[in-house]
Amino acid sequence: MSKKIQPPHFFCLTSLVVGATYGSFAWSQNAKSPALEEVIVTAQMRDESVQSIPVAIGAYDKKFIDKVGASSLTDMESAIPNINFGRGDRNTRGEIAIRGVGDYSRNIGTNARVAVYIDGVLTGRSSSFDQSLLDVAHLEVLRGPQGTLAGTNALAGAINIVTQKPEDHFSAGLLTNIGNYNLQSLTGKINLPLTAELFASLLVGTTQQDGYIDNIALQRDLQGVNRDVAKLKFRYVGVENLLLDIGFDYLKDDDKSTNAEALANGGFNGFTLAPEPFVVAHNADEFEQRELKGATVEASYETPGAFRWTSISGIRSNEFTELSEEDYSPFDVAVSIFDEKSDQVSQELRLASPKGEKFDYVIGAYFLEQDISTQRSAITGALFRPAPNASIQTPASAEVQSTSLFMHGNYQLDSRWSLTGGLRYVHETKNIDYSSVDNIGSFIDVDHLRDQKTFDEPLPKFGINLQVTPDVLFYTSVGRGYKSGGWNADFITTLEHFQFEPEYAINYELGAKSAFLDKRVTANFAGFITKFDDFQVFQFVPTQSAGAVLSLTNVGKVTTQGVELDITALVTDSLSVSFNTAFTQARFDEFKNGGGLGVNYDNNHLPYAPEHTYFVAIDYSRPLFRQAEVYGHIDYGYTGDYFSNPNNTQDNAIPKYFSANARVGLNIDSHWDISLWMKNITDETNLRQRSVSFLGVPRGLYNPPRSYGLAINYTID
Repeated sequence: MSKKIQPPHFFCLTSLVVGATYGSFAWSQNAKSPALEEVIVTAQMRDESVQSIPVAIGAYDKKFIDKVGASSLTDMESAIPNINFGRGDRNTRGEIAIRGVGDYSRNIGTNARVAVYIDGVLTGRSSSFDQSLLDVAHLEVLRGPQGTLAGTNALAGAINIVTQKPEDHFSAGLLTNIGNYNLQSLTGKINLPLTAELFASLLVGTTQQDGYIDNIALQRDLQGVNRDVAKLKFRYVGVENLLLDIGFDYLKDDDKSTNAEALANGGFNGFTLAPEPFVVAHNADEFEQRELKGATVEASYETPGAFRWTSISGIRSNEFTELSEEDYSPFDVAVSIFDEKSDQVSQELRLASPKGEKFDYVIGAYFLEQDISTQRSAITGALFRPAPNASIQTPASAEVQSTSLFMHGNYQLDSRWSLTGGLRYVHETKNIDYSSVDNIGSFIDVDHLRDQKTFDEPLPKFGINLQVTPDVLFYTSVGRGYKSGGWNADFITTLEHFQFEPEYAINYELGAKSAFLDKRVTANFAGFITKFDDFQVFQFVPTQSAGAVLSLTNVGKVTTQGVELDITALVTDSLSVSFNTAFTQARFDEFKNGGGLGVNYDNNHLPYAPEHTYFVAIDYSRPLFRQAEVYGHIDYGYTGDYFSNPNNTQDNAIPKYFSANARVGLNIDSHWDISLWMKNITDETNLRQRSVSFLGVPRGLYNPPRSYGLAINYTID
C-alpha cells in the first residue's frame, strides 16, 4: 500500500507559489533584472517564439532537462503537465496519454494516439517512444489533436525531440554518473569542424544499473538498466543559403525486467511467497530487449525572396522482444513472448513563406511507409490445466502507406486580430496477414487471414487570435483529429470484433499566453473540450473462468475537458520558480455493454486519466568565488488517482501519488559541473499500475524507490 503521507492541498500550493513570486517582485520589480530566455520552437514548421504561437505547447530546454535528471523521455513525466506514461513497466510498451487520452500499439493491427518525432521524423511504433535525451537541445510537447500539422495518429498530441547539431568549433565532453543500485553511466561527446564548411559530432553513452525488484525464486534482480546509445551527425554549410544536416542514431536496451508483481494470489501463491513491494517469486526468466536505429537527412534552402524549402528524409528500424510472467508465481504455469519488428521510410517536403506583415503560410507533402511483423506467443507450462505444455502463436505482418498534403497559414486582420487556419488531407492504406495457431484450446485458429483498409480523411483547423499587447496573446481554435482503423491482431477468442473502425475527434480550445514584469514572468493558460466519436478501447474483459480476454472495439463517445496553467518566474537574478498544473475530466459518454451484455460503462473514467496533476520546481544559483557557481534544484510532482481499465473497478484503481527530487551542484571555470542528485527523496512506495492478468491474477507495479548519486561533467570548448 502507499504510505499515508498527504500531499499539500492543490490550492494551498498554488497560493504558496504565486504568493512567494508576488512577494519577491513587490520589492524587486523596480530593479533591473534579466528576463527569461526566449524559447524558440518549430511547432508550426518554422522557428517561432513559444509565446507567440496560438498552440498549447510545453517547451523544455536542455538545462531544465538536466536539472530534472531526465536521461530519457519517460523521465520527464512529472515535469510535463497533463501527461501520463501509462504502466511504466517496460521501455517496449511506450504508453503515452495526453489530456487523459492515450494508448500504445499493443499489436501490429493498431496505432498509438500520440506521435513522437526526432528532429521532425516520426520515430515509428510505440516501442520506439522512450528515446534517449542525452543530446537533446529542447523538447516540444503539443497537447490535444495535432492532425493538421502532425497528421494521422496524433489524436492526443505530439512530441518533438529536437537534438543538438554539430557546430563550427571544437568541443568535447565527458559525463559520468554513479549512484545506488550500482549505477554506472558514462557518456562522451566530441564536436569537430572537419573543414570550414563541414562539421561533425559523435556521442557514445552506456548505462548500467542493478534492479530494485528482488526475484527470490531465481535469486536475481529485476528492473535494472543496460542501455547503449550512439549518435553521429554531420552539418554542411558549403552552399550559400543551404543547410544540410545528416544524422544517425542507435539505442539498445537489454535488461531483466518484469511487467508486474502479484498484489494477491488469484489462484496461485506468488503473493503469499512475496507480499512486500519490490519482491517477487517468478520462475520465468523475464527480460526485455529493444534496438532502435535511424538515419535522417534534412536539407533547408532559403531563396533570395526569403522563402524556405525544407526536405526531411527518414529511415527507421525498431525491434523488440520481451518475455513476461503470466501467473506471477514460482510455478511452471504460463509465460508470454511479445516481439515486433518494424521498418519505415518517410519523406516530407514543405515550403514556408517569409513571415509577412499580413500573411504567411506553410504548404507541403508527406509520405510514410511501414512494414511490421511479429511472431508473438503465449506458452503454457507443466502445471497449466487443461492444456499443459501448449501454446498460442499469432504470426502476422502488416503494411501501412500514408500520403498527405497539408497547408497552414496566418492572416493578420489588423495590428491586433489575426486568423490561423490549416488543412491536411490524408490517404492511408493498410494491409494485414494474420494467423493464429492455438494448441491450448482457448483461442481461435486462423490461417493467413488477409485484409485491406483504405482511409481518406480531411483534417482542418481554424483559429482566431487577439494580440492584446506585444506580450499578451489570446487565442481560440477548433480542429479535427483522426486515428485510423485496423485489426485486433492479438490473442483473441473470436473474429467478431477483429476489425475496428477509425475514431475521430473535434477539439475546441481557448488559451492565453502572457509575459509581464519585464518578461521575468510568463503565464500560459489553456482550456479545452475534445469530443471523440467511435473511440477505440483496449480492455481486459473478465470471463466466467476467472481469467480475462483482450477486447478492442469502437465503443461510442468520449469527452475530455479541462484547464491547464503553466507559470515560470525569474524571481531574482538567482532564483527562478516554475509551476504547472492541469485539471482534466476524461470520461466515456457512451460505452454500452462494456462489461458484457447489459453492463454499461457510461460515465466511467478513461484509463490513465488522473483528474489533477501539478508540478513545482525551484532553481537557485549564485557565484561562490571567482569563476565558480553553486546551484540547487528541487521539484515536487503530484498525480491524482486514476484507473488502468475502463471498468473502473478497485482491481484497476491506482491511488494518488507524489514524488520529490533534488539536485545540488557546483560549476567551476565553465568546464567542470559536479552535482549530487536524489530522486524520490522521501522514498515513497506508490503504485503506478494495477490490473488483472489473463489468468486472473491481481498485479501491479510500483514507482522506483529512492535513488541518489554523483554526476561529474567535464567539457572543453
